[in-house]
Amino acid sequence: MIKMQLNSEIIAVDLLTDHLKSSMYKLMVEFYDQTNYVVFLHDLKDKDYCILLYTPDNELRGFTTVKQVRFTLDDTDIFGVFSGDTIIHSDNWGSLELFKSFAKLVFELGSYHQDFYWFLISKGYRTYRMLPVFFKEFYPNYQHTTPAYEQSIINGFGMYKYPEEFDLLSGVVCYKGIKDKLKLGVADITDKQLRDKNIAYFVDKNPGYIQGNDLVCLARLHPDSLREPARRLLLGG
Repeated sequence: MIKMQLNSEIIAVDLLTDHLKSSMYKLMVEFYDQTNYVVFLHDLKDKDYCILLYTPDNELRGFTTVKQVRFTLDDTDIFGVFSGDTIIHSDNWGSLELFKSFAKLVFELGSYHQDFYWFLISKGYRTYRMLPVFFKEFYPNYQHTTPAYEQSIINGFGMYKYPEEFDLLSGVVCYKGIKDKLKLGVADITDKQLRDKNIAYFVDKNPGYIQGNDLVCLARLHPDSLREPARRLLLGG
């Protein structure tokens, strides 16, 4: 099947219309269980930017939300971005348009800082799998123990963002209330997929993913941090 070309738009969350918000939520409901529109709107309001994916006839097919992050760790300011809800319709899996727009936005934001990080929380293996595809180094991973400094940043973010739900020992956000989770059949993990060491590691680190728990991950946002094929695809040149 030929994948339909998608177009993207980066928009400030404050500029989203009620119609767009409703369309985003309808797309989310299609792939997630235990969603709540009031909670969705509350989480959306906390973000700074939204990246929208459209078909040529202007049908919404995906989105992600982005929040700029700043917190203090041992008297040092840590800067980065946090990814919120992210959806790409299953018919469009394989499209790189969302990632290209995300890279355009976050690398521009990061250009104002010496060190700038991507805080990615992952409740599904497809999200976690982006890290080894795009980055030379990211944490946590199956190949290396997370260095003390990077672990302190992960812990600092976890406590900053989820002070009552982040577990310092596991690095997982274990939600206390009802939390949205992927529908069965959307990103199920088979024995074949578990032969991928990255996926097997994700399941081992976040066994509660099936209930909607999120593994907190970290990658430094700098062009040199990207794998060369990813840098050419996302940034060009």
